[in-house]
Amino acid sequence: MKRESEGFAGKGIFVLAVIGFIVFGMTFGYAAEPAKGRFPKMEIKLGHSGVVEMSYHKGCVKFAELMKERTDGAVTVHVFPANQLGSEKDMLEQVKNGVIHISLTGPSMLGQFKGWGPIGVLGMPYVLKGNTEDELRPKLIKVARGPLMKELNERAAKESGIRILDMGWWYGERHLTTKTKQVKKPDDVKGLKIRTMDSPMARAAMAALGAATVPMPVAELYTALQLGVVEGQENPLNTIYSHKFYEVQKYVALTGHMAMNLVLVINDKFYQSLSPELQKIFVKSMEDAGDFESEMQIAMNKKNAQDLKDKGMIITAVNKAEFAERTKDAWKQFEPVFGKGFYEKVVEAAR
Repeated sequence: MKRESEGFAGKGIFVLAVIGFIVFGMTFGYAAEPAKGRFPKMEIKLGHSGVVEMSYHKGCVKFAELMKERTDGAVTVHVFPANQLGSEKDMLEQVKNGVIHISLTGPSMLGQFKGWGPIGVLGMPYVLKGNTEDELRPKLIKVARGPLMKELNERAAKESGIRILDMGWWYGERHLTTKTKQVKKPDDVKGLKIRTMDSPMARAAMAALGAATVPMPVAELYTALQLGVVEGQENPLNTIYSHKFYEVQKYVALTGHMAMNLVLVINDKFYQSLSPELQKIFVKSMEDAGDFESEMQIAMNKKNAQDLKDKGMIITAVNKAEFAERTKDAWKQFEPVFGKGFYEKVVEAAR
């Protein structure tokens, strides 16, 4: 009897384990049955806010291609662009809660989540020093894929449930556009109603210049500009062109007040369920897709400067040093969030 009861208990534990695996697989979108190869079949949801013309959408598609290729077809990544899964903040919440697997965001937005405050340093005005995007991106990579951010990633993933796969995707220098007032110097920004991303850190530069900042999702921005709800906005040149803001804006001031990177995050519980080999494939594929995206984005930002001129926009090359001087202390209000000395460490790491 003793042997029979032990056998029954062992079978019960096995059945429970199988049920648990099936439930976990259903929750995170992959089948309990393993693939014929060395990886389980799984379907991944990746959401972002951009239109399909954006370089980072094409980068996400590249990631999907690399994952399928490197897992012999076991992993299928479905990309959902243009806020199909919700706003940028909504998608981060969904990643945190395991509703979707991966989303694309910026450091200022991620910095609002538990444990991730220090990453907001990368969203501060002029934290990266350089005259061109070709100069700025290598400095970003030194920080984004270096030991400082890797340490932060491990710590914050445990606190938030959100892990970064890569933060080396380039988005570009953010520039200011306006409809009726040409911005040539910092004082020209004072009092303007400017749309920013929905994050206190993302509002820092414009607020320091005296603008009235209005946070809203990018999906609502064209209509807001058209109706005069806001007078201007700030984004890289590729975004300005891809979203056709030239139809509702007249001027571009090349302020370059933020050299913005993009961050690809994954649900940490799901990530930890993967084999070490599969984890490496996810990270490497995201980094390779990021290099592909970044090269394309820098080229498009350059090209779209002329495209915007062709569409009738007036582009002003402002004195960036004047804008940097006016915004140099904007980061200090966030020091309690970043942690004492972290801003200085990032600046030093990016030299």
